[in-house]
Amino acid sequence: MNKNAKIIQWTAITIALALTILWASMDDCSNTGESCGNLVQFTLNGMMVGGVYALVALGIVIINKASGVFNFAHGYMMFAGGMLFWQTFDGPPSDTLALILGMIAGLVVLGLVTTGVELRETTQQSRMQKLGSWLRTPRVQIGIVAGLVTTGVVFILFNQLNNDILRGSLGALIGSIAIGLAVERFTIRPLLGQPLLAAIMMTLAVGLVLQGSISLFWGSQPRPLSVFVEPAREEPIVVPIGIDAQGNTIYQEVGTQAVPPKVQPNYRVETEDWLGKDLSFQRNLVWGFVIAISCFVAFVLFFEFTNVGLAMRAVAENQVLAESVGLRVRTILAVAWAIAAAMATIAGVIQGTGPGIGLSAIVIPPLALRAFPAVLLGGLESITGALVGGLVIGIVETLASALVDSTTGQEFAPFAVLLIVLMLKPDGLFGQRRIDRV
Repeated sequence: MNKNAKIIQWTAITIALALTILWASMDDCSNTGESCGNLVQFTLNGMMVGGVYALVALGIVIINKASGVFNFAHGYMMFAGGMLFWQTFDGPPSDTLALILGMIAGLVVLGLVTTGVELRETTQQSRMQKLGSWLRTPRVQIGIVAGLVTTGVVFILFNQLNNDILRGSLGALIGSIAIGLAVERFTIRPLLGQPLLAAIMMTLAVGLVLQGSISLFWGSQPRPLSVFVEPAREEPIVVPIGIDAQGNTIYQEVGTQAVPPKVQPNYRVETEDWLGKDLSFQRNLVWGFVIAISCFVAFVLFFEFTNVGLAMRAVAENQVLAESVGLRVRTILAVAWAIAAAMATIAGVIQGTGPGIGLSAIVIPPLALRAFPAVLLGGLESITGALVGGLVIGIVETLASALVDSTTGQEFAPFAVLLIVLMLKPDGLFGQRRIDRV
């Protein structure tokens, strides 16, 4: 605990020194306050951007902590989840898609209920007899009923929900969990016991497959996420036609005119009296930061205070020992991949809601690459490090864009900070060096 406190202290000192250098490079803020306002604005913007980086880093850390695999497909999982959100956000899905998503949700529920119920293998029974005995198990029957009910409820929700965000979130959540479970079951699980490099290379292949599948189903055109955009509307045209007896102007409606969609205004905080300017924040950054931190808190609570979270911690420490005490390691790994895929989807949607950004292959997947310094900075297996690393990289990147009027400085600064930290602490700020005894 003292060691972590010391690391946080030195991280805070480093950020404070960076802010001091940037402050000194600007005009004296004691006269106009303009530079002070810019410094605070850039720092807070960096924290909000860093919150999204931290969420991306958390998804990568979860997989690496649970299975030791560095997931290079995370960026395309973000992209795929974002496209699923767009598909159900842009309009009500077709009955076929709603039924497919409902069936996926039902199968997930069936799997959760029947976890631990296995086919009893005897030499005298055929496969159909084994399946029949499995279906007669009470837990399996309960799971089938629960799965059918879930399928029907999801299908009805897709047809009845009028809120675009809720409908999109439901579709993206179901789809992303299905992607995570499929990736773990059909690509990672068969490689258990094989060299770790094989699993890492498999994640690269999964990323390419997801990229091709997205291009096949949705094409290569960017898809806008108009979450923070006021929709187009009809506005009446009113003209003055005279004056009444009290001297008030009389207006008459002569028609309507179309008002095109426009981006909702930024949130503003009145700070002109003491910073020289009001602070302004993009809506997608504010909500993205709130959602990212909420996901962090929810996962930490889940990881620390639930039985599944405790099992994940045990598997992360030692898979062989966890399996020897009766924990279902493969099921825990599947849960980890499902959670990571859901977090990837949330990060992809947050990034896609930015003004003029949308969902495209040149925007969403590279975000995971930009979050890699945050993962390495905090430590490959540290959840706390993912948060701290994301915030540090976000602040450094934003301040670099203010100090150096070039995208080169913005892209270079996070890696420069990463190199300095790794030279001083090769395992990252919160990383722990493992000692393998053979």
